[in-house]
Amino acid sequence: MTDATAQKPLPPITRLTKPFWDGCREGELRIQFCNICDRPWFPPADNCPRCLMDDWEWRTVSGHGTVWSWIQMHQRYFPGWEPDEYPITIALIQLEEGPYIYSNLVNIPAEEIRCDLAVEVTFHKATDAVTLPFFQPRR
Repeated sequence: MTDATAQKPLPPITRLTKPFWDGCREGELRIQFCNICDRPWFPPADNCPRCLMDDWEWRTVSGHGTVWSWIQMHQRYFPGWEPDEYPITIALIQLEEGPYIYSNLVNIPAEEIRCDLAVEVTFHKATDAVTLPFFQPRR
């Protein structure tokens, strides 16, 4: 396998998402909060989804949440993942602060995954520019 085919696809870093990815690289989960109505949201957007104002800031959040739903990928759709990395668990996590985030669920056997499972963020460096937030059972 060549280095090109071993490379896993990574999320793009844009003007709007850069503060999120900077936070992950620094070991902090950051989301946007409206300075008018104090609503938190994710994924990043230019305007508050509640009041539509563009007066917002990035804040570090707890990194705690609960599993809302999950799937396990058994089929290898993309190059870069080795057969021994499967199955891959992808979960919809509701953060304590309210917003939802999709992420990999790690460090848990498949038979122990359930809705409302308490989880916490853990960070995995993919490249110098991208550190990915994954979630694991809360200690």
